[in-house]
Amino acid sequence: MQLTNTLFALFSTSALAATLSTFASTEWTLESLIRGCDATDDLCTWTFAINTNEAGVNTTECVYTVPATTTGPASQSNGGPTTCGVFNITSGWSGQFGADQGFTVISVVDFAKKLIVYAGYTDAIVKNGTVVDPDLSFPVQTLL
Repeated sequence: MQLTNTLFALFSTSALAATLSTFASTEWTLESLIRGCDATDDLCTWTFAINTNEAGVNTTECVYTVPATTTGPASQSNGGPTTCGVFNITSGWSGQFGADQGFTVISVVDFAKKLIVYAGYTDAIVKNGTVVDPDLSFPVQTLL
């Protein structure tokens, strides 16, 4: 059953990605991404630029804050929504593989074009407020 679900999800994602507009890039890049958290882990600030990799389209600067919640510190909390230019930003943290293997997925959505990117970052790559280098690119999917 797990294999069937995995294969279905894989083929569904491929089918959706294939319907992308010919005017849209197939990948978006989050440039110079930094997650900085205060000393008490009460607030984390993510800063990055969204590059749609489309000719003639400027990058969109984004500053996105995630506060701690009653269930966890800011570095392990869900956040958003926040607006950065035409994009809607949300995020979710997961520790499903153990707290030392945590990761955050940032969703970047352009509702007008019905496009979304799920950008994933491990806690290890964003700790200590360092710039993620190299910049990472993620596949664009269409919203139905």
